[in-house]
Amino acid sequence: MKKTIILTSAIVLTSLAMGAQAAHAESTVPFDSKATFEFKTEDPENPEVNPPVDKDKPVTPPTGQKGLLAIDAVSSFNFGSATISGGETKANAAIPAGETLGIQVTDKRGTGAGWNVQAKISDFKDKTDDKKILKGATVMIPVGTFITTAGGDTEAAPTASNAQGTVIGTAETQLITAAKDTGLGSWVNDWAGDVELTIPGGNLVGNYEAAITWTLIDTPTGTK
Repeated sequence: MKKTIILTSAIVLTSLAMGAQAAHAESTVPFDSKATFEFKTEDPENPEVNPPVDKDKPVTPPTGQKGLLAIDAVSSFNFGSATISGGETKANAAIPAGETLGIQVTDKRGTGAGWNVQAKISDFKDKTDDKKILKGATVMIPVGTFITTAGGDTEAAPTASNAQGTVIGTAETQLITAAKDTGLGSWVNDWAGDVELTIPGGNLVGNYEAAITWTLIDTPTGTK
């Protein structure tokens, strides 16, 4: 009788031990599953117009440009009017109600190649007499503030090419630089009310106008 009891106990204990080993083995065997995702550009043959970075305070007018790399919008400047004085005259561009002054660029290439914005300005000519020129007039574009869309990589912003601001002239001048792996997505360089016109003394009265040409180049060095 004792042998029977001992034998039965041994069988039970062995079964429990084997069960424990099996459970232990199942909990330590790893298995890898996979997660996949493809990130691709939009169809370059059917690109979309990019929306404003800040719908409550957009840059206008929109350019209507489409593509993986585009200037979406860039401001015109209204410097108002001033009375002739004996010396230099300065004026700041007015900010339209509900807007800001600046430029918006979008890079959807997904390559991190970088880009560059250049600008040049024609002579200020009188609207009724194009032989009358606002001699020596210059426009200074400030460093401004770089703003991107919600969730954008704020640590990889473009930069102003000149840390003191840039005076644009009749030759193309580098204004904004997006170095390698920066400037991806949509970015606004917000100039607020700091775009400044400087007019030296000795000019004639008139109603003057100039054209500003903005060029976006697909390298950070600014060379085509």
